[in-house]
Amino acid sequence: MKMANPFDTYKTWIDPVRQQALAKAYCPIVRVLLLPGAAYYLYVTWAHWRDETGLSLLILGSITSVTALSFLLIRQFMVSEETVTLARLELAGFIANLLIYFNVLIYTIMNFEQTKLIYFALMAVIFSTTGVTLRSTLFTIFLSLATLFWFASDLSPELFNQFVSIGVATAVASLCMATLLRKAIFRQIDARLLADKLTAKAQLLADTDMLTGVPNRRAIFQKIDYFVKEGRPFWMGILDLDGFKAINDVYGHTMGDRLLCATVERAKDMDLEGVTFGRIGGDEFIAILPGSMTEAEVKSLGKATIELISRPYPLDLLELTIGGSAGFAHFPSMGSSSAQLYEKADFALYKAKAHQRGQCILFDTAEDKEMKQAIEIERELRECDLASELYLLFQPQYSPCHQRVVGFEALARWQNPKLGFVRPDQFIRAAERSGHIRKVTGILFNKGLDALAKWPRDISLSFNLSAQDISDRSFILSLLSAIMKSGISPHRIEFEITETAVMSDLENSRQLLETLRSSGCKIALDDFGSGYSSFEYLDQLPLDKVKIDRSFIRKVSHSNTSREIVAGIIGLCRKLDLRCVLEGVETESEMAILSPMEPDLIQGYLYGKPMKDSDARDMIDRQQEQPNPSNATPDQRESLPALS
Repeated sequence: MKMANPFDTYKTWIDPVRQQALAKAYCPIVRVLLLPGAAYYLYVTWAHWRDETGLSLLILGSITSVTALSFLLIRQFMVSEETVTLARLELAGFIANLLIYFNVLIYTIMNFEQTKLIYFALMAVIFSTTGVTLRSTLFTIFLSLATLFWFASDLSPELFNQFVSIGVATAVASLCMATLLRKAIFRQIDARLLADKLTAKAQLLADTDMLTGVPNRRAIFQKIDYFVKEGRPFWMGILDLDGFKAINDVYGHTMGDRLLCATVERAKDMDLEGVTFGRIGGDEFIAILPGSMTEAEVKSLGKATIELISRPYPLDLLELTIGGSAGFAHFPSMGSSSAQLYEKADFALYKAKAHQRGQCILFDTAEDKEMKQAIEIERELRECDLASELYLLFQPQYSPCHQRVVGFEALARWQNPKLGFVRPDQFIRAAERSGHIRKVTGILFNKGLDALAKWPRDISLSFNLSAQDISDRSFILSLLSAIMKSGISPHRIEFEITETAVMSDLENSRQLLETLRSSGCKIALDDFGSGYSSFEYLDQLPLDKVKIDRSFIRKVSHSNTSREIVAGIIGLCRKLDLRCVLEGVETESEMAILSPMEPDLIQGYLYGKPMKDSDARDMIDRQQEQPNPSNATPDQRESLPALS
């Protein structure tokens, strides 16, 4: 059997947690004994008034009444369950035991009767339960029995031996009782401490993100709710990693998990006093900045954090790079609850990702109305029947060379019973922000395929994809699957993307666009010329078509620069074997200026506003009834009317 290490036993004894637990376990025992003890000594005081006189009454009455009062005071002020400590409880028990001892001692001295010596043995039994600590218990038991032997020593040898036997038996019984009581209490304490330890461990696990080790969503929002309840000012910031999903898809979840852990370690290295940093899911993190930091300080801190986590991560033989965007909201100036703060910080984050990726944006209180409207749209996106409420309009793309419509662009529309008509830019942004964009795109794409199936095979359909659409390989494959099931030739389908949709992760976007193009679908770059790097994308993306931004078209009638830009882009596309669409042509005067440039395709109100599927079919049918201009002579082509 392995013996306990005395040093370990000592460390266990002096453990403050265990000592406090011992105090709480003994406190009820001492409190229970003090109340009837006070009542007993009040009764004894009355008995002395009845039976004693003179000096004997003064001494005995005084000590019993003082004892009764002391018991009540000790119970009230020294062994309160709220403030009790082991040292305090030990002192209280020791004082109470000494008061009992002195009552019996003085009474025995003043009124000696050999039969009443048994009181000292009874005291030893009582002290075995009220001594609290082993040292005070042994001391008071020894004191009581030693006094018994001292008084008995004046008796006959026969009586002395009897009292010795009684004392020894009492000592054994008292020590056994004290040992058994403490053993039972210690077992209870150890069981409770173990349960508390396991509870604390379970609480820690419940409040900790298992992957990164930082507080999870539950713990973070508990702290936020606490700050809100206490009225403490703080900033809430949401940080989202840019480009993480692509790394997760390309290199696998294991590498993605390592990257998340490395990101958290960098954030911890900043060692910001008082700041709580946690993970709320996926590649989204949250920070609580207590105190009264200024907007400039918050922006500076957010920028420094983003710059830190955006440095390359050497993992194995790879060097991975991600970015970050952040949105912040302040309590109490920007919201009065955790839900409001989260909504506003998330709204600021979305604005950062949509317009200032890689930056830290603070919520602007002037945007409250816009945010509430966005939240209402998000709620309807979650709750409404999108399949019945979403629909498409189709705007024709006209070929001046062939003098006929060769395709249509599908334009998303939403008519909601509660909100009425919702502008496309509003519900597309809301769908992207709330994670519903793929559902919206899927519904609209299927509606587009249904319309395309009814059109002649020489008519194509152009369909817009969002940034989230072209960042998800599984979603792109689902679109290709829908095309295959429809039986429609992929060559009749064109996917339009914008510069902002690909700029966050150009390499991943390029790979997914090549997947679409290799299946036979066409790829068009929309709003060409409106961004910063449009010409760069001509070289880096697998494109079939370029759509010149309408801002240039609107100025061709009065701006030589715009005319030269449009002519230059048309010529560049011709040399690169790319089709070119001029968007926003609305007047005959604009067309008269553009015609000498020999544009490939025109899209605008001049040749057709966005229309329903039935109107698009009527336009196609009217066109089918006319002679094919491509087979006509030049004179015949000039006599054919333009579609309007």
